[in-house]
Amino acid sequence: MSVSSVEMNDTSFDGTVVAAFGNSTTTLFGPLHDHAAASIVMRVPSSFERTTTTTTTTSSTTTSTNDLPTMRHFLAAGVASAVASAAFNPLDCLRVRWQLQSSSTTETSIIAFGRRIVREEGLAQGLWRPGVGANMIGMGVASSLRFGYYETIRNSLASSNTTNNKQKKKESWHMVVAGLVCGASAYFVTTPFHLMKTRLQAEAPRPFATNVWQGMIRIVAQTGQLSSLYKGSVPLSLRGSFFTAGQMIGYDGVKTIAKEQYGVQDGPLLHAMSSVSASFFASFFSAPADYVMARYMLNDSSSSVGECIRMIYKEGGVRAFWKGWSVFFVRLTPVLLTYSSVYEQLRYKLGLGYMN
Repeated sequence: MSVSSVEMNDTSFDGTVVAAFGNSTTTLFGPLHDHAAASIVMRVPSSFERTTTTTTTTSSTTTSTNDLPTMRHFLAAGVASAVASAAFNPLDCLRVRWQLQSSSTTETSIIAFGRRIVREEGLAQGLWRPGVGANMIGMGVASSLRFGYYETIRNSLASSNTTNNKQKKKESWHMVVAGLVCGASAYFVTTPFHLMKTRLQAEAPRPFATNVWQGMIRIVAQTGQLSSLYKGSVPLSLRGSFFTAGQMIGYDGVKTIAKEQYGVQDGPLLHAMSSVSASFFASFFSAPADYVMARYMLNDSSSSVGECIRMIYKEGGVRAFWKGWSVFFVRLTPVLLTYSSVYEQLRYKLGLGYMN
């Protein structure tokens, strides 16, 4: 409001205070003094209502755009995953080499198999260096996409499943669907790096290339097709979708239950508990696709994914698809413990708060 005019008249005893809104006036109170009257006219700018409406609309828009991922979301997830992948690459390399060991190998346990590698090739040369660069890049980019868009998709599903009288609340199927979508798309995009990681690890200590870029160039030169870098993208995308769905239902789901039903405070202890749960579900859900992917990527023949699946089933039945699952779980648990701790703290430091 603004005061358009103030009129004082010493000779008038009938003064009133008048407020004018638009084209109408309202008497607010009567005579001010026995010897003076005041007529104060206050007019509301015609843009007042439009300003109020605009402000409300802007506030609503801001709330919606807050659900969209920012560069900080991608950075926190990507850096955390690259750090965890570099630190635990020896366990990942051991798993791949154990899954794809030749029939002439005499070791009956993965521990004995790992000891022989360290004894003959050394820890760095035999288990840490193979595929570490490809692993860091592939997992870093994949995690930035998976975790960057996960909350946006999950919240969108929760919003579409609510009414005007019911506050949106995330449910288990929101987490699973969001994990499936984010995992499949992220792993498809990063297929070339996962292909290189698997080949460099499986062919250690004498791989066909010294680094990820040289390996990609050689594969394209040998086949003459850029699409050859996406060999195994179907099982890898399936593996990524099941892995991410299991990881999210295990991590996000456990955090939600612990906070809402048991009053557990969001912090490092809850992050550690949720990480173990995420490791279990992620490894169990994705173990079959992971094994099929590893076998298919290293098969130089033109056999299809279906033929690869039939071959695995013929060798050991249904249980054969979970070969190395326990190793996968043991290997994955410290990785997710490290990843989740670093990721949550980076989010906090970047002003995003803990994953909610």
